[in-house]
Amino acid sequence: MRSFLIGCLLLLAGSKMSAQERMDSIKIEKRITYYFYLQSGMLVGCTECKRSKEVTFSGAMVQGVTLYKRARLGLGVGFDSFYDFSTVPVFGSASWDVFAKKNALFLQFNYGIPLKVWDHKLYDEYGDVKTSAGGMINPMIGYRIRYYDASIALMIGYKFQPITSYYEYDNYIWNPTYQQYIQEPGVLMEMRELNRLMVSISIGWR
Repeated sequence: MRSFLIGCLLLLAGSKMSAQERMDSIKIEKRITYYFYLQSGMLVGCTECKRSKEVTFSGAMVQGVTLYKRARLGLGVGFDSFYDFSTVPVFGSASWDVFAKKNALFLQFNYGIPLKVWDHKLYDEYGDVKTSAGGMINPMIGYRIRYYDASIALMIGYKFQPITSYYEYDNYIWNPTYQQYIQEPGVLMEMRELNRLMVSISIGWR
């Protein structure tokens, strides 16, 4: 009889511990949730402001985790087109919901480095040697509307992208020893700082 009672007590204690572990697991799942969204928008600004304002395309795909319903940390890949250049940035994203409600005003900051850069501004007399890009900086403010697990957000912000291009051109130097001009290729470096107003819309899950 005593063994039976002890067995019942151990079984009851084990079931309580199992229930508590399940509750703790559910609480953790509620604190940390997965999110994903697709973003599409436009970049407005000018590289050479003698021309009119340029309106170009920007898009991205971001996924990450939501912490305690307010903070979001994620990784994304995008495509940005400018008048003379196009880039494919890989970036980290961090955001904070100002109001922890179903629909929320939020602040977001993205930073990354392009995996690929295309230079569309090739000089006819020069050859393109190399085009590289520095860090992409993108602060945003937005408003997110949720319907069950689906969400849509409107965002406005600023995007900064420095780009450096190197061009090789023919150059001739007079050689007094041979009394003739000798070809010695020269390199032209062009640095651009692309500053753009960014307006976009995103559709996602959670």
